[in-house]
Amino acid sequence: MIRLLFVFGCILFSVASVAQKVTFDDYKKRADACFKKQDYQCAKENYERALRIRNEEPYCKSQLQKAIKALAQKTNASVTPNPTSFPRKNTNSNPVTEKNVSRAELPDFVLVKGGTFSMGDDKGAIDERPVHSVTLADFFVAKHEVTVVQYRTFTKATGKVMPAPPNWGWQDEHPIVGVSWDDAVAYCEWLSGQLKKRVRLLTEAEWEYAACGGAAKNAVATEELGWYAGNTDGAGTKPVNTKKANKLGLFDMGGNAAEWCADWYDKNYYANSPSTAPAGPPQGSGRVVRGRSFGDEPKPLTFRYGLAPASKKNTVGFRVCYE
Repeated sequence: MIRLLFVFGCILFSVASVAQKVTFDDYKKRADACFKKQDYQCAKENYERALRIRNEEPYCKSQLQKAIKALAQKTNASVTPNPTSFPRKNTNSNPVTEKNVSRAELPDFVLVKGGTFSMGDDKGAIDERPVHSVTLADFFVAKHEVTVVQYRTFTKATGKVMPAPPNWGWQDEHPIVGVSWDDAVAYCEWLSGQLKKRVRLLTEAEWEYAACGGAAKNAVATEELGWYAGNTDGAGTKPVNTKKANKLGLFDMGGNAAEWCADWYDKNYYANSPSTAPAGPPQGSGRVVRGRSFGDEPKPLTFRYGLAPASKKNTVGFRVCYE
């Protein structure tokens, strides 16, 4: 009897193990079946799951876009889901724009009061050392990363081309990704004309200061404040403004999309950095990227790395500022 129970238990364990292992082909078959029944939401979800296993598989990428379009047509909406613009407030930190671009299509800004803080982390990676004192003047920072709808407004106005859509498709309230450093700078130049201000990317000193909440530095990155692999399943970006803001009123400084900064990257720069408004080395092969993305685990907000300025990654977007 004991032997029979043991054999029966092994069979059940084996069946359960097989049942838990869902393959790429399984997701693809489910998605195709849902698509055939015109259950486009089900099809979309299962094509996305298949693409998490094989993220460049062309058939599922094509079918996913068809499912997204079919969903949009079914609800009589635009091709991108969630097209509703964010509520906006007219404040002194948001200059008047030209009449042909609505306030909803441009960033909102928060005033960050300048101060002196300790930049870097002596317990972090070698390029985060040494900790050094940095003083910054006041500056205005966008509440969140530049979104898909904001970047699309720029492309329509300038004739630029949208980057290739990620696996999860373009969704208006998500951060734009897949843009190069040069693309981000081009957006800043266009936005400068709209706002009559010199809009630019943040320096990495400004980024760290803003991300850590100002002079009373808090470099801890948590899932309460950002979208990371642990709360996205690594599946893609999420709508901005949906996590808790930091103490300065800024969203997603640590997660959702990593962010291009203005500076050239140099792993040894901190040893020679000026103490007032450092702007990075005069040249280099990569531009600084700060923050983590939906596909990463949280790391302290002092984390930094360099990326070739022509790179276009589905984990990297950008945020803007002005003085």
